[in-house]
Amino acid sequence: MIRHAVLTLLTTMLLSACTAGESLIYRGLEMVEDEPGRVALPAGQFPPRFAALVADTSVPLLVVTIESSKQGGRLLLENSVNDVETWLSADMSALMIQNGIIRGTRGVGSELFASDISEPMKLILSGNTGYSDRFTSNLGGDDRIRTRTYRCLVETRGSDVINLEIGRVATRVMTEDCKSMDQSFTNTYWVSSTTGAIVQSRQWAGDEVGYMITQVGVR
Repeated sequence: MIRHAVLTLLTTMLLSACTAGESLIYRGLEMVEDEPGRVALPAGQFPPRFAALVADTSVPLLVVTIESSKQGGRLLLENSVNDVETWLSADMSALMIQNGIIRGTRGVGSELFASDISEPMKLILSGNTGYSDRFTSNLGGDDRIRTRTYRCLVETRGSDVINLEIGRVATRVMTEDCKSMDQSFTNTYWVSSTTGAIVQSRQWAGDEVGYMITQVGVR
């Protein structure tokens, strides 16, 4: 059974003998299940799957912050299948993301098991305003999957120049205001005016986690 999740940070890695590229991987986001007997890894020690990504400096990096706790870290891209990317954390938790939009989570408590974001994604990336439907399935602490349908209004909120690790980026700001019978949330996306890609976002990831902020990072 999935237990209540808590969020912790790995201690900053001290890499005195590393190259400049390697030294930028100084921490990973650890989304740990609160289970008796769990032994945390020593600072800077990663499971083989994550360690392989750390060693490959060509692997893209995503900076993630949990808004409610102000905790966060760095996730690395493990693979991409049918445009859905899997971003891995230091403790093997993961985010599934398509074109910058979160489709699922693993190891984060009340899991976003799956979602259909095809309708809002078209509006967000094209910069158009309109209504769309979003479907999500959440796996709760009782191991039951509950599916919700949201009616969402996607709107353009003007432009903004934001500061990221990659530098200052001119963006178009898009919001996605979603409502179901018993829940509502508003996602915000900053879409690069140059590339058309989402470079920063604030997205709802479920009742336990709340909002996640994602930003394109640098190795």
